[in-house]
Amino acid sequence: MTKYSPQRNIVLYADDDADDLQLVQDAFSEYAREVEVVTVNDGGQALRFLQSLNEFDPLPCLVILDVNMPIMDGKSVLRELRTIERYSDVPVVLFTTSSLPIDKSFAEKYNAGFITKPLHFRQMEQITDEFISHCAEEVRRKIQNKNS
Repeated sequence: MTKYSPQRNIVLYADDDADDLQLVQDAFSEYAREVEVVTVNDGGQALRFLQSLNEFDPLPCLVILDVNMPIMDGKSVLRELRTIERYSDVPVVLFTTSSLPIDKSFAEKYNAGFITKPLHFRQMEQITDEFISHCAEEVRRKIQNKNS
């Protein structure tokens, strides 16, 4: 698990694939002054990270969850987050290789975004912009204005 610094907007990303973790970190690198990507390797670690935040720590501006992970998958984490009052409105995106309508419907049911993983790194810039679009408007403006 990576550490975070509270001055920047936090994006929490849970995925068991090291290449995908690196891909997302690289994609957010152009926003490094405003966004810090905290990575974990499974859903259980994601929940532990979130539960470790005290009331004075900023909430992540976005949680990105791989659907298929060991220990606890992304769908289970999303279900759990939506039952915890503090995290019920935190933007979440399911980031997956799946393009099944049932997975997309699941995301919609739990008020989450759904983005299919790219086949090529070239697509990541567009996907990063799509990730940021799920953040609160104030956060989006702050991130995008700093990088314009």
